[in-house]
Amino acid sequence: THKAKDYRHLHIVGFTVDAMQPLALFKDEAEETTFPLWLEMGDVLSITADLVTSRLSGKEERSDLLDSVLAAVNLKVADVLIDGTAGSGYLADVCLEGETGEIRVRVELITALLTAIKYKLPVGISEESLASSSLVDHSGVATGDLLDEKKLLELLERMNPEEMGKYPM
Repeated sequence: THKAKDYRHLHIVGFTVDAMQPLALFKDEAEETTFPLWLEMGDVLSITADLVTSRLSGKEERSDLLDSVLAAVNLKVADVLIDGTAGSGYLADVCLEGETGEIRVRVELITALLTAIKYKLPVGISEESLASSSLVDHSGVATGDLLDEKKLLELLERMNPEEMGKYPM
């Protein structure tokens, strides 16, 4: 399998909620870049339901209808790609690969994220999408910023006291 050009392949590292909206968090392999994708509340419910269902079933690696169909037509999930901007919305494609080449299927963002989680794939995020995020962290610091006392102090000094109660601890 080849990775699509003009995409940075990042790993989903978690989900969180800011004061207003849920988001998915991604990091590159060197853990130098953190990238948020803003989600809808319904997306979070879908992710939670999917993860809880797979954990409760005790069979995380079980085949489902999609796996059976893909196997029957000799295709496999090769890549998950996200384009677009935070302001105008993200577009997502799941790339299937087989003997006859690659097929790109346009899907909802949440479907793309669940596919990446299920098949344990990094997500290819376009440079346009990365550039549009005002929260991209290009600091190059590979360790947690909150472990650095100086950076934590700077963060706390910039916070508005009225907003501190909005964030879950």
